[in-house]
Amino acid sequence: MKRYVLVYNPISGHSRVKEQLDYMIDSFERRGAMTIPYRTRLDDTEMAEFIREAAPSGVLAMGGDGTLKEVVTTIVSNKIDVPIAVIGSGTSNDFANHLGVTSDIESYFDRIVAGKTEPSDIGKANDEYFVNVASAGMFTSVAHEVNARLKHAMGKAAYYLRGIGELPSFHPMSLSVIADEIKYEMSAYFFIIVNSTIAAGMKNAAPLADIADGKLDMLAVHECSMKDFVTLAAQVIGGHVRPDDKNVFYIQASRIDVSTDGEVESDLDGERGPMLPLRVETLHHAIRLFV
Repeated sequence: MKRYVLVYNPISGHSRVKEQLDYMIDSFERRGAMTIPYRTRLDDTEMAEFIREAAPSGVLAMGGDGTLKEVVTTIVSNKIDVPIAVIGSGTSNDFANHLGVTSDIESYFDRIVAGKTEPSDIGKANDEYFVNVASAGMFTSVAHEVNARLKHAMGKAAYYLRGIGELPSFHPMSLSVIADEIKYEMSAYFFIIVNSTIAAGMKNAAPLADIADGKLDMLAVHECSMKDFVTLAAQVIGGHVRPDDKNVFYIQASRIDVSTDGEVESDLDGERGPMLPLRVETLHHAIRLFV
């Protein structure tokens, strides 16, 4: 009998994940497979040993992008060779949505049990791993300041509402970027370095992205008039980014170094990341995903 470690975050998705556990267990039992639940916790140091002892056919990461980051970090840093299923149940499930596995979850379960996998890149920012996005600037600071109750009540819309309120007081950053040894200088409101096409719920934020091409896509919004910024922000949120827009900086690279003046905190997959400067590298085909 195939068995899967089901790693779940008990507070993801407005804490609805606990209600979904029985459905998950039943779904795999009906397919002749066993699930072994593992509950994440703060400062978790036991997940790697749990996975090794279980010797599963795969790990089911059930939560948001932050939960997936935690699972991937555990597997990669401990060199555990096991495929990962992305079961999106958080406030933002960008990577799951990019994979297209949220629209027909029962079919996805069939593919998991059948063992259908493909390799995927991940990113490394300084000494930390991320699966989908590293960012800094306006929306990053907003995401870290959004009240938890507002986030739970409104989901991703809470970030955008808070961001609109911050527009009058926000100042651009002076960025120095070295991408595959080519240097760029710019003044930008924010940047994202993304693995998939979706970031912060924004569909097609990186329209050229491919999770297995050995590169990450960087998008930054240049300093511009408030009118142009609002128009461009609406396009980004609506998934209509044009890489050739005069106010957009867009590149693809396997290694990207980003620095700025002053203290600026990054965000990795929706969690607080290291302070800039960042050295961001693509780890080509570092993991296997059930698809």
